[in-house]
Amino acid sequence: MKEAHINYSGMDLDYKMASGLAASFAEKDPYITEPVMVAWHDRKTSRMSPMIAGADTDTRWLDYGASHGGKLEIEINGEFEFIFADSSAFDQYGPSPYINLHDSLGNEYLCQINALRDPHDPSKEACVVLDDLTSKLT
Repeated sequence: MKEAHINYSGMDLDYKMASGLAASFAEKDPYITEPVMVAWHDRKTSRMSPMIAGADTDTRWLDYGASHGGKLEIEINGEFEFIFADSSAFDQYGPSPYINLHDSLGNEYLCQINALRDPHDPSKEACVVLDDLTSKLT
């Protein structure tokens, strides 16, 4: 797996900013046609994905990324690490029956399209609210 180290100064990075920076870098890699993040680690908050029960908390995200097609590991400021694979060899799923919507307060929801009365208004019957962690999974 290739490794890249990015040193970014001028402001503190949070997960959202760091993952955006990593994704932008991965998009420019000439050996990855369609980059997809398969694992990540936020050392500042001790959060990672995937969460695998019983595995070594220091390396499980790395092991998962390497064993699931990881081609590029990007480390940012020694605080964030991301592993990207190439999804170009996989077929598209086709139209999704789900959509992400936001309410007027900015809360994010995952909604089943055919159960929505109004395609712009998340309803309890068709949607579930997403928190900071689950919104990154959709």
